Amino acid sequence: MGEKDHTQKMLIGCRDVFAELINVLVYSGEKVVNEADLLAGPTESLYIEADKRTHQQLRDCSMYELHNGEIHALYNLENQSTIDAYMPLRCAGYDGAAYRSQCNDRKNTYKTYPVFTFVLNWSRKPWNKATSILEALHFKPNPAAYPYFNNSKMPVFNMCFLSKDVREKFQGDLRIILDYLCDRESLLKRNQTMKHPEEVIRMLHALTGDDQYLNSIPLFTSPAKKGESTVCDLINSYYTKGRREGIQALILACKDFGCSFENTLARIKDSFSLSDDEALEDMKLYW
Repeated sequence: MGEKDHTQKMLIGCRDVFAELINVLVYSGEKVVNEADLLAGPTESLYIEADKRTHQQLRDCSMYELHNGEIHALYNLENQSTIDAYMPLRCAGYDGAAYRSQCNDRKNTYKTYPVFTFVLNWSRKPWNKATSILEALHFKPNPAAYPYFNNSKMPVFNMCFLSKDVREKFQGDLRIILDYLCDRESLLKRNQTMKHPEEVIRMLHALTGDDQYLNSIPLFTSPAKKGESTVCDLINSYYTKGRREGIQALILACKDFGCSFENTLARIKDSFSLSDDEALEDMKLYW
């Protein structure tokens, strides 16, 4: 799994975010899966390759749905920041391992249950590769055998291309990410409070590659800010920090090139629309 996928896993792995994803994408917004009924599931399974050695395979996010102490379903979400032509084979391997583990439960502690795997495509283009085992095969079976072929299909959701109607069904932290990707005007208007600020910020960093998001994490994870940090707070801190670094860089560059104090003062006033007092204060800090 790539670094981006790993970072996205942090937000998707929050139970409230996971439950909302399943409810909106699978059940059209109906609250079928409740956060309180979810329990983290296994993310590791083993398989044997052609070298006859055992290898490890890792899922991104896995949650059991429990009722009265019994497992009723296993939901799995796979984050993809790149489009992988062999993803249907990987998902079939994950699901096969999950079903096999039910067969191996000889005490029959739990009744058998369905296993679901959904792929979240976070890339900036719609998924254009295989979504079923048959599509992923280089050598196709004879068409006459198709009715007997277990053509496991892999549901893919193109997260950057969800319709407005679907996006508006999200009310939790993932709505911030979706609005950032698709409707930034709505993002600012709603000024949503972040329940999981660090996870949101890290996902924004994964999507943009901008390290300034990571630098802002300490500002939003202190106990004093818990439950109060909004999207506009984040954007303001990002802008202020970027602006401050820009002012500092311009002053140091002017100094390196031998500009006078007065000339540099005029330049930063002009470039950043500063008052006399603000510009002078910055000059005292960085000259």
